[in-house]
Amino acid sequence: MKLFILILFLALIKTVSATDFVKEINELKSKSFETAPELKIARSLKSQRSAENYQAFARHTPQAALAFKKDRDILNNTNPLLKTLGFIPPDHSWSINYSWSLFNYGLIQNTLKTQNENSKAELELSNKEKEYAITFSTNLLNFLLAKYKTSAVLNSLKKSDTAKKEAILGFDLGQKTKMDVLRAEANFVSLSSKKTQFQNEEEEAKSSFLEVTGLETQVLTFLNPLSEEEIIDLINQLTPSAPLEKHKGFNHDSPLLQMINAEEKINTRSLNLITKDEWPEIKLQGSYSNAGNSFNESFSRPTRAHTISVVLTIPVWGGGSLISSNFAQYSLERQKLQLKNKFENTFQKIKTLETLINSLTLNTSQFEELFKLTSKSYQLGRSSLFELLDVQDNLLESKINLAQNKIQLYSLTQNYLWQTGSL
Repeated sequence: MKLFILILFLALIKTVSATDFVKEINELKSKSFETAPELKIARSLKSQRSAENYQAFARHTPQAALAFKKDRDILNNTNPLLKTLGFIPPDHSWSINYSWSLFNYGLIQNTLKTQNENSKAELELSNKEKEYAITFSTNLLNFLLAKYKTSAVLNSLKKSDTAKKEAILGFDLGQKTKMDVLRAEANFVSLSSKKTQFQNEEEEAKSSFLEVTGLETQVLTFLNPLSEEEIIDLINQLTPSAPLEKHKGFNHDSPLLQMINAEEKINTRSLNLITKDEWPEIKLQGSYSNAGNSFNESFSRPTRAHTISVVLTIPVWGGGSLISSNFAQYSLERQKLQLKNKFENTFQKIKTLETLINSLTLNTSQFEELFKLTSKSYQLGRSSLFELLDVQDNLLESKINLAQNKIQLYSLTQNYLWQTGSL
């Protein structure tokens, strides 16, 4: 009874510990939403598009400009008396010039285009934020996988070192052959080489994670004490399976489809802008000006002039741009078909990976059992050192392949659900 309580207590400690790790990882994810370079770029682009949209809208409002002017005839000295009598116009003036576009096809289409670009930037930012959760998890899982490979090979290296020492001792006692010693040493060297390789992969995966998230190096130190079993347990908790049968295909919520539709609207406005010079334009324009023989006089005793006019501009001929626009049609249906084929191919890859993982799970269980049996058999002298080392290597490769394919399946599934609009 006491043994059962102790085992239950230890299991609860492990569960709480794993939960704490997941909680800390979620806190890191939330923090990195503010530091991720990709999200910062998307937010900056959204701000820029908003400013461009406001600027385009402002062009529809009345425009006014204040101008000051001073004339001087450098060839003839103007007679002051004639200027005073009004025979020569004053050479100092200021004016307010204004205009208001009542109808300008190019201006309207450009405003609609900037609105579409702003909407696309909003959609892109939203999609980036949703996709980033997958990007974060994928890069973290790649780091955990590299850490798991390093931890697994270190455990195998300890076993190999023990086997090598036993082989050397057995050779000295005449119980082992020189071949056993050489095989044990070769296995130790091979695992040492893998250890260096996996440690390099771990550093690269860590750098990639930090580059994507914009976080500091020390944020991952809480993962350092994890053992091989704890790392694989954490990977399993972070990669829950997701049934896909009800999510096959894509719907109108697909972010990729929404981006295609947004791009289509922008291209339509761009095509319309090609023919902007073929459309009539109506605008209201005028000016209010004051003039005098000096700037003081232009304010105190001005010669005022106020004009206002409605201008209608009608293009007579310019069919070249109208014809050229027919050659720039956007193929939306083709892109939709390519997207559909992409989703179908990804779905098939996921189903294939699911089958592979089932096989690898069974294979790993078999190698674990085989390693236990071979170890006992080797201790009893019924199995050779070569058989034991061979099973140990196969078990290591099998565990790594299983973890690697689990992570690949999870990332592929999450990306599929996001791209089809099902996440």
